[in-house]
Amino acid sequence: IAEIGPRLKLIRQELGITQKQLAQDLDMNQAILSKFENGGMVYASVLLDVLCYFRDRININYLLQPGDDYSLNDERHRFSNDKVRDIVLDNRRRFALEELRKISGEYSQKCEEIINNTIDFCKSEPE
Repeated sequence: IAEIGPRLKLIRQELGITQKQLAQDLDMNQAILSKFENGGMVYASVLLDVLCYFRDRININYLLQPGDDYSLNDERHRFSNDKVRDIVLDNRRRFALEELRKISGEYSQKCEEIINNTIDFCKSEPE
């Protein structure tokens, strides 16, 4: 997970998006985004927001798979179809829900609902 933030920073910079702009687009505190980009631990919701934001711009696998190479101009690093994207997102949902189930407490059900809604949103067509 610590590799995801620095990869995000590289992608953001190559796309010409400032950290401030991304934080505003995600309605997120810039300090949280900075912490994430520098390899710090953040809430799963931050990761999900970032994945949704970049879902149509890059191959999300680059963010999630250690050792994967990345180039904006390399078409193999973009999702070629919705089915592949949906499989990746469903795997992320399954992982997040498995981790959530290890936690007990009153917010567990609400968090599960948020994760499901976020993944479903990511799988929907962009407007």
